[in-house]
Formats: sequence, C-alpha cells, structure tokens
Amino acid sequence: MPLYIKIISAILSFFFLLIFISIVRKRSMKPFYSFLWLCISILMVTVVIFEKFYKMIATFLGVGDAPLLIFIGVIFFMLLYIFHLSITLSEMSDRIQELISYTSFLEKKIRELGKNEDS
Repeated sequence: MPLYIKIISAILSFFFLLIFISIVRKRSMKPFYSFLWLCISILMVTVVIFEKFYKMIATFLGVGDAPLLIFIGVIFFMLLYIFHLSITLSEMSDRIQELISYTSFLEKKIRELGKNEDS
C-alpha cells in the first residue's frame, strides 16, 4: 500500500475512533453496539499498522491479496450484524403486536367503564 494511502487511512481510522469514543462517553449507545464499533475501530487502525501481518495471513490462507481477505472479513461481519438486526427487528415486531393488543384491551375496558358510569 502506498504511503499516502496509509496516511489517509490512519487519519480516517483515528478520526473514526475519536468519534466512537465521544459517542460512548455520552452513553448514547448500548454496550453491545459499543463493543461492535470498538472492534471495527480497532480493526481499521490495525489494517494500517499491521499490513504485513494481514498479508502473511492472506498468503497462509491462500487468498491472493490481503485487501481481499479484509473485504471478505468485513462482508462476513456485516452479514452477522444484519442477522443480529433481523432478530432484533423480529423481537420488536412481536412486542409491538403485544402492545397493540394490550392497548385495544385497555380501550375496551375504558369504554365499558364509561358506559357503566353513564347508566
């Protein structure tokens, strides 16, 4: 990787890490997601610093190029993350359905109480 690309990548990686740290300090993110983004931030920084290590792993695994190995890893991570979001979305959908049912039940009770008071 050329030096200017390493410098740009390092600057962007550290910038991303600083943004992540400021968000965690404000506690506007759940711990699970904080851990995921911390891993991504560290990975971004290590790609620049340990480029030869990634090339060695790529060669060992028979992958032609180290960036390809990184892209495969990122795609795998994104698939896992999307899977997690799908599970979370499904759980939220179930909770919303329960809330709708409970709300309609409460509305019915309120109407019944209102009719009993009028009588």
